[in-house]
Amino acid sequence: MGAGCPEIGVVVLPEDGLVHSRTPLDGSLRAGLTAVADALAQARLALLSPAGVPGSAVEVIGGAADQVCELARRAALPPLDVSGLAPIVPNHDYFGVRTARLDGRRLAAEVTTIAARALDDLRHARLEVNDLAAELLAISDLLSGLPGDASARATGPSGGARARVQGLPGDGPYFPVPTELTRWIVVHHLYFLLNLRAAGAVSRAAGAARDGDRAATLAALREATVHARGFTAAMVHSGDMSEACYEATVRPTMRPPAVDMELTGRTQPEHRSYRRAMARLVEELSEPYAALATRDPELALARDALLEADLIDIERHVLVAAALVGDDRSIIQGEATEGNAVSMLRTMRHARADRYRLLMRYGDDVTAALPSPAAAEGRPPDGRLARTTPDGP
Repeated sequence: MGAGCPEIGVVVLPEDGLVHSRTPLDGSLRAGLTAVADALAQARLALLSPAGVPGSAVEVIGGAADQVCELARRAALPPLDVSGLAPIVPNHDYFGVRTARLDGRRLAAEVTTIAARALDDLRHARLEVNDLAAELLAISDLLSGLPGDASARATGPSGGARARVQGLPGDGPYFPVPTELTRWIVVHHLYFLLNLRAAGAVSRAAGAARDGDRAATLAALREATVHARGFTAAMVHSGDMSEACYEATVRPTMRPPAVDMELTGRTQPEHRSYRRAMARLVEELSEPYAALATRDPELALARDALLEADLIDIERHVLVAAALVGDDRSIIQGEATEGNAVSMLRTMRHARADRYRLLMRYGDDVTAALPSPAAAEGRPPDGRLARTTPDGP
């Protein structure tokens, strides 16, 4: 069980980071995934209607959430025995996450459970409508893309440790009574999945750009943008609580004696894989915006949208930290460290903006506050992107 909220069972993510099935899914499950993905897409359109939301946003989200929760119950499998799976980072231990090789059916059970819990909580969240829409679209794409290659042969999963099955599915996955702490945990599970999907799409875009495959590059950039915007919305969703509530009920669970060591987002592997993929992308598709827009305006705008989403993500992280932590320091900052959690994140934002400036249509002409923007962003002086992630609040 996770240290942060032990009543929520451990979730298992694919160890290869690929959130789509390598083995076929049965027809009824595929049909169910298609149906709920469409319901989420329709709910998003209702929220964004120029005429306004028909009824209340809670009703719109609730109807789609009910369908995903029902699918998660139908997709449920006997729980895995995760006693032999060690968390690969302290964050995984805290959030109740393990990784293992998963066949398509097991992956579907894990992903639908994570999506259903996050959507069940979204009924009670106080997000603005565009964040709601971004999260719904990302989950819709996550579920519709889960079957992967329909022609895949049922050869079984490959490589790494496999968790053992135990018990019976019972009535399906456990849904916690919504609290700010359970929100923090279950929405982070979704955040991790969306980071993996974004990382996979960015990696495909980088590979396609290297190979000169324009159509594949465009498609992958657009998919990555959906998931980058989605995990930003999930980050905001996870932090939907007051500063006092965060300080009293959430932050203490992330530091000793509740856990063995202070937690930091720098060790979060799912976001780190996304940052590595972004580094590869800007190396492979490094043509300045002006030149790329002259040669291929559609491709230039697609890359610009992803880089803009990436910048907005860290800007929103600044706002979440400011709301929940105020002028306090990051959990891992020592007393002698200059600045606080917000200033650290803002410096990282400036360094990232400086790195993207020539690649974007409206790039920021900024100079990072620290002497070395590369060091602030967590990248080596040769100009590659960060290999680490920002600290959590």
